[in-house]
Amino acid sequence: MTDNWDAAVPGDASAVPGDASATDARGGPVDPRVDPQPVDEVDRPATFTLMAPGWRPPPRLVTQAYGFCFTPGGQVVLVVLRDGFVNLPGGQVEPGEDPSETLSREVAEEACARVTSSSYLACQHVWDPQAPAGPTSHYQTRWWARVELDPWRPEHETVARRLFPPHRAVDFLSWRRKEIVGCLMDQALVAERRMRRRR
Repeated sequence: MTDNWDAAVPGDASAVPGDASATDARGGPVDPRVDPQPVDEVDRPATFTLMAPGWRPPPRLVTQAYGFCFTPGGQVVLVVLRDGFVNLPGGQVEPGEDPSETLSREVAEEACARVTSSSYLACQHVWDPQAPAGPTSHYQTRWWARVELDPWRPEHETVARRLFPPHRAVDFLSWRRKEIVGCLMDQALVAERRMRRRR
């Protein structure tokens, strides 16, 4: 069973995607453990900021859902894209879709796995004031998930599925900077331990 994303949202964001008057107002509490990080993948000023654990942005500003997906044996599932990029399973929120639904759909498509349980961890705010298309201010959600692996039959952009112990998974991700993902992995491990204590 997954979290209900439509639960009360304890905050709001003042920036609306595509609003040229938007400033770098993150609209909520920031995680103090890590400084905002530059977005190295673009050749313009842009930043990622990790928001406080559990704070949820308004759903209309959420563009992504990616998961730290744990198998029953405690390994973390990563996927390899055609270009060799190693990532968490996840992707873009489609119109009318709840981010928890996005997570389940994308994990099935990319990792050939079924989400059996999930919980929201946090989000990162993306501030991209010179974005040529799309929003200048939006949020990317990150989740803990328990998954059951199905037979590997890739049909989308992934070419491989890899399993790693949690202490090694972050090192294998192709993200250039590891500070934010390291904090998120810490949160995912807390969620994983909590789930194991319940069983």
